[in-house]
Amino acid sequence: MTTVLSILLMIASLVLVIAVTLQEPKTDGLGTLAGQETNVFGRSAHRSKNEMLDKVVIAAGIVLFVLSIVLLAIN
Repeated sequence: MTTVLSILLMIASLVLVIAVTLQEPKTDGLGTLAGQETNVFGRSAHRSKNEMLDKVVIAAGIVLFVLSIVLLAIN
């Protein structure tokens, strides 16, 4: 049981790290000074991707937190 929960904990942490890495920055950065647009696919595709990644980050964070508490309680 502990091994299965530990594997799920590692998977949740990897998903969390990957999802955070794939997110676009919330600020525009220095590209706006020169008039550069960082969004290639259009505003709607950009927002939907970030919204999906936000939900994945929240879900993975909750799973990580709950599994950590459960593993602590078991041991």
